[in-house]
Amino acid sequence: MSFAGASKTPGFASICHVSVAASSSSMSTSSPTTKPSLRTRVANLFRPRVLRDLAIYLAFMLPLVWGLVAVEQSRFASIAEAGSMRDLRNYARVFTEEVRATAGIIDLSLIQLRSAWQRDRAGFPQAVGENARYLRNRVPIFITVLDATGKIAYTNAAPAHEGLDLSNMAGYQAHLGISDDRVYVSRPVICPLTNSWTVQFTRSIRDGQGRLQGVMIAGVSPDYFVRFYEDIDLGPHASVSLIRTDGAIIARSTRGSASHGMGQVLKDNPHSPHSPVTGSFRRFGQFDGVERLYAWHKLSDYGMVVTVGEAVQDAQARFAQQRDALTWVGAAVSLVLTLLGWAALGATERRRRALKALAAAEARWKLALTATGDGVWDCDVVTGLATLSARAQMILDTERSVISWYGSALDAIVHHEDLPQLRAQLRSHLAGRSQDFAAEFRVRKRDGQWSWIDARGTISERDELGQPMRMVGTFSNIDARKLEEVRMRRMAHEDALTGLPNRVLLDDRLRQAIRAASRHGHKVALIYFDLDRFKPVNDTHGHAVGDRLLQLVARRLRAGLRDADTLARVGGDEFVVLLPRCDAPADAVKVAENILYQLNQPFEDGELVHRISGSLGVAMFPDDGTDAEELLRAADLAMYEAKSHGRNRVSSAHRIEPPLHRQA
Repeated sequence: MSFAGASKTPGFASICHVSVAASSSSMSTSSPTTKPSLRTRVANLFRPRVLRDLAIYLAFMLPLVWGLVAVEQSRFASIAEAGSMRDLRNYARVFTEEVRATAGIIDLSLIQLRSAWQRDRAGFPQAVGENARYLRNRVPIFITVLDATGKIAYTNAAPAHEGLDLSNMAGYQAHLGISDDRVYVSRPVICPLTNSWTVQFTRSIRDGQGRLQGVMIAGVSPDYFVRFYEDIDLGPHASVSLIRTDGAIIARSTRGSASHGMGQVLKDNPHSPHSPVTGSFRRFGQFDGVERLYAWHKLSDYGMVVTVGEAVQDAQARFAQQRDALTWVGAAVSLVLTLLGWAALGATERRRRALKALAAAEARWKLALTATGDGVWDCDVVTGLATLSARAQMILDTERSVISWYGSALDAIVHHEDLPQLRAQLRSHLAGRSQDFAAEFRVRKRDGQWSWIDARGTISERDELGQPMRMVGTFSNIDARKLEEVRMRRMAHEDALTGLPNRVLLDDRLRQAIRAASRHGHKVALIYFDLDRFKPVNDTHGHAVGDRLLQLVARRLRAGLRDADTLARVGGDEFVVLLPRCDAPADAVKVAENILYQLNQPFEDGELVHRISGSLGVAMFPDDGTDAEELLRAADLAMYEAKSHGRNRVSSAHRIEPPLHRQA
C-alpha cells in the first residue's frame, strides 16, 4: 500500500503552473500605481469575455480534476488489493511454517514413541509422560495405540478404554492398504474417547517383515492449528483455515467462531493436489457468503494447505478516508475554480504537494504495520547517514544516534560474511529491482559478541526525477529465532543425550553412501551393536548413571573413528557405525574388533568404574543388502548372532544362514 502514485500527475501540475504563470504575467503588466477598486474587479469578473474564458477554462479543468479523482480512487482500490494479496501471501507462508513445525513435532513424537512401544511396552506410559511434559507448552496431544485388529492397546486420552474396537476409524483404515511407513493426517472427527473434535496423526507399527502390528495415533485439537488467528489484524471478516488437499476443512477460524465448517469439504477447490505450492484467488466464502481475497501455501509432506483470507470490503476500507478526502478535495477545487479561477489552480498545486506528503507518511505507516522489528531508522539516501531511534541504538548496542550505511562504515560493525549480501540487497532496493529492503546479518556488539539483526526498510521519498531521497525502516533482534532454528535442526537430526546422529540422520547418510558406492563401485560397511551388561548398571545405579555411561561410550568410540565415519545412537543402548568407504569385509571386522576392545576397557564415572562389553554385527553393501533397510536388517541379525554365541564378540552377516523367506 502506497500513496507514491498520487504524486505522479505531471499533467495536472504543469497545467497549474502555466495558469498561475499566465495570471502572474497579466498582473505584472498592470500599472503599479493604478490599483483597481473592488467594484471594478467584481465587474471585470462578469464581462462576457471573462465569463466565456472562464467557461472554457472550467470545461477543460473540471473534467481533468474529476478524472484525476476517479483515477486516484481506482488506484487506491488496486493498491489495496495488491497490498492485501502481498500481506496474505506473507501470512500464509508464516502460518504454514508454524503448522509445519507443529506437524513435524507431532510426527517426531509418533516416531520416537513407536520405537519406545516396540522396544519396551512396560515402560511405554513413562515415555508418553516424558513426551507430554516436554510438549505441554507446545503441542498438547493424546496418544492412542491400536493393535493389529484395531482395538485399543493403550491410550492416555481417557481411562478404562483398553480393548475398545476402533478399527472403523480412518486413521486405522488408511494403513491397511499400504506397506510403506508414512504419516497419515485425518479429517477432523469426534473422538469417541474424549467426545471432542480431533485431528489424528497416525503411523503404522510393523514387524521386521513389514506386517502390520498396530497403529499409533496422536490426537490434536483442530483449534490448536488456528490459535495464531488472534495475532493478525486483517479486519473483522478475516479467516484462517487449515485444509486437506482434498478440500476437507481441518480447522477454520473467523471472528467469533473457531470451528465453523470443520470437517466439511470445499467445492471447486483451487488448491488441489496438483496445484502450485502457493497461490491466491478471490471469491465468495462458501459458508458465510463474504467476498474475500485468499492466499494459500501448501504443506505437501502432510497433504495440508493453509489459507488466509481478508474481506474485500475490509481491504478497501483502509483507504476509505483517503477516498473521501479525494472527493471533498475535488468538490472544493471545483468550487474554487468556479468562483476564483486562477486561485483554484494554486489550491490544486497545494493538493498535489499534500498528496505527496501523504504518500511518504503512508509509506512509514505501512512499514510500521508490516515490520517485525521495533527499532526505527530514518536514512538520508544521498548522504547515507541513518538516524536511529533509542530502541534501534539498543539493538545495535551503540551510543551513536547517527550511523553511515555507505563505504567502510559498515565494516566495523557488520560480519564480513554478511556484508556482500547486505550491500547487494540495499543496492537492489535503491535501484528499484526489489519492492522492499530486507536483510538479515550479524553485528558486533561492544563486548565483542555477534548478534543477529533483521533490517527492513522502504523508500519513502523520491525527487522529481524519481531518484530515491529517503528511506525509513526498522531493526529487530532475531537471536532467539536463530537459536531456535539451530535447536530444531539438532532435535531433528541428533540424539538429545549423546549428541550423536539419530536414526533419521543415519538413514540419510546411509542412503547417500549407498548411492555413492553404486556409482563408484566400492563397498559400504555397517556395524550394529549394543552394550552387554548395560541393564545392570541402570538397575543398580539408576538411569542418570546409565545416561552418563552412554555419553562416555559415545565420546570414546567417536574419538576412534575417521571424520568421514558416522557413529549414531538408534536406541536405548544400541549404536550403529557407518563406514561409507570400505575396501573389504576384513577391514570392517577390524574396525568392529577395535570398537569391542574400546568397550572392554573400564569406564570411570567419578568413584564408579563400569565394566561392560558389546555384541557387534557387521554387514557389507552390496554383499549383505542392496538398500539401506536390508543392510540395517542384516547388521541387526549379525548382532543377535553374536549375542546367541555368548556376547562380547563380533559376527559378520555373510556367515549367517539367511531366513527361509529370503531363501525362497
